[in-house]
Amino acid sequence: MSMDADADPTKAATECAQLLEFKEFLSTRAVSSELTSGNELSRNINCVTRSSTDTYKVNGDERRAEIISAVWKYLSSRGCPVSFQLKLLHLVTSQLEQEICHAKELELNEADGSEPQYDLLKLQKFVNLQLEKLLLKLTDNAAMEKLQTYADNGALCKEPSSCACALQPAAPSHSVAAVKNKPRKMEDRHVCLERFGEMYQLEDHKDCRFFGVFDGHSGALSATYATSQIPQLLAKQLQRVRTNGDCTVDFYRNAFEATFLQADERFARKRITSGTTAVCALIVNGQQLYIAWVGDSKALLVGKRTQLQLVKPHKPEAVDERRRIELSGGSVIHAQGQWRVNGILNVGRSIGDYSLEAVIAEPDFVDVQLSEAHDFLVMGSDGLWDHVPESFVVETVYQCLAESTTQLEDIPKLLVEAAKDRDSQDNITVILILLKKRDQIVQR
Repeated sequence: MSMDADADPTKAATECAQLLEFKEFLSTRAVSSELTSGNELSRNINCVTRSSTDTYKVNGDERRAEIISAVWKYLSSRGCPVSFQLKLLHLVTSQLEQEICHAKELELNEADGSEPQYDLLKLQKFVNLQLEKLLLKLTDNAAMEKLQTYADNGALCKEPSSCACALQPAAPSHSVAAVKNKPRKMEDRHVCLERFGEMYQLEDHKDCRFFGVFDGHSGALSATYATSQIPQLLAKQLQRVRTNGDCTVDFYRNAFEATFLQADERFARKRITSGTTAVCALIVNGQQLYIAWVGDSKALLVGKRTQLQLVKPHKPEAVDERRRIELSGGSVIHAQGQWRVNGILNVGRSIGDYSLEAVIAEPDFVDVQLSEAHDFLVMGSDGLWDHVPESFVVETVYQCLAESTTQLEDIPKLLVEAAKDRDSQDNITVILILLKKRDQIVQR
C-alpha cells in the first residue's frame, strides 16, 4: 500500500481539499479490497439484480448502457467525490468495453452461433470487480501523482496552498423513496441522473437532468431493463440534434417516441413475460420540461399559483384507449375489480408485454416552458397517486420545505407513509425534483 490512512497534516495545506477527499475515497476502497479475496469481493458487490432468476441476456447493442449504469451506481453510492465521477465514468466505461470483448467467460453460448450475449448478473459483477481493481491501481505511487487529472475541468483550486473549497455537500436538488409495501416483490424501479447530459457527453445538451419511474408487472425485469437502457437510447437520439442547435418540441417528442419503441422492441426479443409502465422527465437548461409516458405512473408540476398533473394515464377503459385496443384486435374486460386488456393487464400501454399485441409502447408527450412560477416536480408510481390526493402532496411538500429541520430526503418518505396509511397495497415510488433552490422556494 502506498497510501497512509493518516495523511500528513502538512500536506493538507498544499493540496486542494477536493483532491484530498478523493484520496480518502481511494484509501477506503483499497482497504476494503485488501480485506477480501477476489471471489469474496464479487459476492460483496451490490448489483441491480440479486438472484439467478432476476436477470436477462445482454447483447452487444445493450452492453454499453449496462456498463454505464453499473459504474455510475457504484461511484455515486460509494461516496466518490462528485468532481471525480464523470471522468472516472468515461475512463472505466471505455476500458471495460475493451476488456469485456476478451472476457469469454462472460459470454453465453448461443446454439445458432449469433453474436455474443452476456448474463446481466454476471456482467454487473464483472464491471464492479474491475472497477474495484482500477481504483486500487490509482493508489500506486505513480498514479497518485496524476490524480488531479481525473477531476472535472476547473474543479480543483488553482492555488492549492490557499484552497477555499467547501467540502460540505452541495444542497440536494432531488430525493427519492421507494418501498415494496404489501406485494411479495419490489417491481418498481427508478433512475435519477442530475448530470445526464455530461454522463452521455451530449455537447448540445450538457445541462440536462433526467428522471424516470418504472412500475413493473409480472416481474421486475422490464423495469430493470428500462432503467439502464432508456437513458442511453434517449442520449443517442439527442445526439442527432440539428447542427444549428434549433431543437423544436417535435424533435424531443420524436426522440422520446423512438426511445420508448426501441426499448420495447429490444426487450420483446428476449421473450420475457414482463412489462413496465414508464414516466420520464427531461429538464433542459432548467428552462424546458419534457415528459413522456406509457401506463399510469404520473408527474405533478407544482408552483405557488399552479398545480398541473402532466400525465393522462393509459387506462384501458378510457374512450380513446379502448377504441385503439379494440381496433387492434384486443378486448377490454372487467376482471379482478379493474378493466383490463384481454382481461389481463390494467394499462393500455407499456414497455414489454410482448404477448399482448394490443398493448403498445408509443408514449404520450407534453412539454412545459419552465418559469419562476414553477417550484418542483413530483413523479411517482400508481401506488402513490391512487391513494394520496394531489392537494395533500402539494401541501406536504411545501410545509416540509419550509421547515428547516426537515431534510429533503425525508419528504418522499412522508408521502410514501401517507399512501400506506391510506391503504395502498402496491409498491410505492416517489421522486421529488426541485426546479429551483430550496431557499428560493421558501422565500416565495
